[in-house]
Amino acid sequence: MNLREIELFGTLMRVGTTIETARVLGISQAGVSAQLKRMESHIGFRLFHRNGNRLQPTAEAHRLFQETTPIFTAYAQVVGLLDDLAIKAEAPVSVSATPAVVEGFLAPHLGAAGFTDWRKRLRLLVTDPESDVRNGFADLGIQMAVPPKIEFHSYRLTPVPMYAVCGKNSPLASCSSLKIADIHNRHLVAYNPVISPMGQAICDAFQSQGKPYDPACIVPFTSTVCQMVEACGGVGIIDELTVKHLRQSSLVTIPVSDIPPIRIVVFHRREPLSAAVQDLLHCLIDT
Repeated sequence: MNLREIELFGTLMRVGTTIETARVLGISQAGVSAQLKRMESHIGFRLFHRNGNRLQPTAEAHRLFQETTPIFTAYAQVVGLLDDLAIKAEAPVSVSATPAVVEGFLAPHLGAAGFTDWRKRLRLLVTDPESDVRNGFADLGIQMAVPPKIEFHSYRLTPVPMYAVCGKNSPLASCSSLKIADIHNRHLVAYNPVISPMGQAICDAFQSQGKPYDPACIVPFTSTVCQMVEACGGVGIIDELTVKHLRQSSLVTIPVSDIPPIRIVVFHRREPLSAAVQDLLHCLIDT
């Protein structure tokens, strides 16, 4: 017996007539009778005695129904699971990213990923991508520099050049390019390398030049760098994405030639992803 025949048999056992079986299965009564006849011919014994429209199960039918009941139970569970999965499939994709990555990288890619006119829904967190993904608050994390954790699957995306930012009245403001040697002894506004992968990458660049990395002001995000430099002076280090969206007209940005570009990285926990999350992930990777 194939699954279609088992479904027909189980329905006949439960409802007792070919008329009601036809209604439940959405086929004709004649179709039910014909399928039952073929099934009995195929298995080699009768399952029902006919009494008008009613069917009297044989002893063989009762034994078979007892053995196939788990199949019907499993089928009902699958139907219920499909409903549950359909609801979850409609849930928003959850992404955690840093502010510069949101503005300069994620936002331009959302249209290509099907979020135009918000046909798909998005839950965006601008906090700590690693913690949000690790704790299950976000499906995907996006940040500058690779998270050094074996618990994540990570994908390196586009490299982003690094810049210094300073006030227009700074002695460095007229320079067309800078090196670490030009800025290491200035009052530096930058990131904690212990908690920031981007801070660690910049710290590594300083150390490779034999220069100390000792910020006067430690901040969490590149947008905060600009605010602190504008308020109190010094020299900050920011990425090109932040440069493109710089709002402070009192600041100037200058490329730093010996800090290697830092790649944007998208990552997720080592577990299967929903279809919607996979669609967004592949769009970010492919473009």
